[in-house]
Amino acid sequence: MQLLGIRIDNFNLEEALNKIREFLHDARQHYIVLPYADFLVQAQKDADFKRILNEADLSLSDGVGPVLASYILGGEKLKTRVMGVDLIWALFEKFGAEHSFFLFGGQEGVAQEMAQNIWQKAPEVKISGLLNGFVSDEKTIDEINDKKPEIVLVALGAPKQEKWIYDNLKKMPSVKLAIGVGGAFDFISGRTRRAPNFIQKIGIEWLWRLFIKPNQWRKTWRSVIVFSIMIFKEFFSKRKKIKNNF
Repeated sequence: MQLLGIRIDNFNLEEALNKIREFLHDARQHYIVLPYADFLVQAQKDADFKRILNEADLSLSDGVGPVLASYILGGEKLKTRVMGVDLIWALFEKFGAEHSFFLFGGQEGVAQEMAQNIWQKAPEVKISGLLNGFVSDEKTIDEINDKKPEIVLVALGAPKQEKWIYDNLKKMPSVKLAIGVGGAFDFISGRTRRAPNFIQKIGIEWLWRLFIKPNQWRKTWRSVIVFSIMIFKEFFSKRKKIKNNF
């Protein structure tokens, strides 16, 4: 389906994992994007970002915003969201013993702490290497090519991580799948606490994030206020077109 000109695949987590299994066993390289409201806002003014999102092999809504918007705008409705943290844990559970991972991004030490937490819960997961997000592209690519992982998780924040993947995936021939995962490393490492389950269920993690990271208020503003304005403009535009057709 399309939302504000961005393609989003209407998959739940299990359907996404089935698609990823296909990716890992074919002869091509693939990348996945996890757009939420802020992605869609930024993409309206960044043509390269918009093109990269739309050319992704799989695009899954990481936030409740696009899901709610699909109901407001009518037409095809998104079944659910697939949060990045949940997708990563599912990847480790389904593919961690069979396919190797590389963790790239986050502050110094975050990827190491994330790996330790993963191994405590799932010691069979293959993590071939890790780097923080402040290493040069050349060194990162050299390290990935030396370790030869099949799956690379990139946590540089949007749109930097998506552009990095798009520009560099072909330079890493062992990589079958790359995914931009935003702040997921901070959550899995334990540096940032996830919202309580009831807050996740009612879709107001943005309020939780604003509380624990008030310096990210601009992202919250775009995700909540600017995105809502864009959706309602689209809604009234569609209503006007329907009215004019009668």
